[in-house]
Amino acid sequence: MPSGTEYIDFLALGAREYGANFGFRRLLDVLDKVRVKATVLTSGLMAELFPETLKEAVLRGHEVACHHWDQSKHPFEYATMEEEREAITRSVEAIERATGIRPLGYMSPGPRPSPYTLEICASLGFQWNGDYCDTDVPYTINVNGKKLVSLGYVRPAYTDNDLLSLGLDGALRQLKDEFDAHYEESAAHPMKFRCAVHNFTGGRPGLAKVLENFLEYAKSHQGVWFCSCLDIARFWTEHDV
Repeated sequence: MPSGTEYIDFLALGAREYGANFGFRRLLDVLDKVRVKATVLTSGLMAELFPETLKEAVLRGHEVACHHWDQSKHPFEYATMEEEREAITRSVEAIERATGIRPLGYMSPGPRPSPYTLEICASLGFQWNGDYCDTDVPYTINVNGKKLVSLGYVRPAYTDNDLLSLGLDGALRQLKDEFDAHYEESAAHPMKFRCAVHNFTGGRPGLAKVLENFLEYAKSHQGVWFCSCLDIARFWTEHDV
C-alpha cells in the first residue's frame, strides 16, 4: 500500500485472532503436558481484547509480562519519553485488569527499545527487561539506583520464525542440536536457552508438537532448570550475579 494509506490488514489480524483463539490454548496444553512453566509476553491491546486467555495462563501457573501496547510502533518512534511511558503504562494497566497481577517484566516490540526505555521500566517497577541480545547469560543493569535484570531475547537460541522454513523434522533437529551445544558448554559455566514461540506461528499443530518433543528431550538431561523470566530475574537479583 502507498505510504500514509490507512487500511485494515486482515491477514495480520486473522493470524493474531487464530493465535489467541486456538494457538495459545494449544501451547498451554503442551506446557501442561510436559510440566513446564513459561513466560507469556502480551501487548496491552491483546490483554484488552482477549483477557480470558491471560487469566487462563495465570491459572495454569505462568508469568504474564508486558510487550508494549501493540506491535505497530517501536519505542524509538515516539517523539518524547512521555509518549513512550504513556503507552507502556497503558499496557501494564490492561494486563493487570485482565490477570489481577501487575506484570514485572517488559520487552519492546522488535525488540527495539528507545534510549528512554530502561529508565521507564525502572520507574514502573519492572524487575527484568528482554530488549538486549548481547550476552549468553543474564546480567544486572543499574538504572538510577534501581536494579533491572537484562535477560535478552533469544540470543542464543531461537524463535519459531527462525525454525519455520526448516520443516518440522528440521526444526526439531535444529533445537536438539542447539540445545546439545548449550548443554555441553554449561559444564564450564552457566548458559541460558530461550525458545520463543508465537501463538499464531508456533501454536499451529505441527510446530506445537515440535515444541512438545523438544521439551521432553531437554527434560531428559540432568541439571536443566525450566523457569520463567521472572524466576531467572529473582535468582540473579538474590545472588547478585
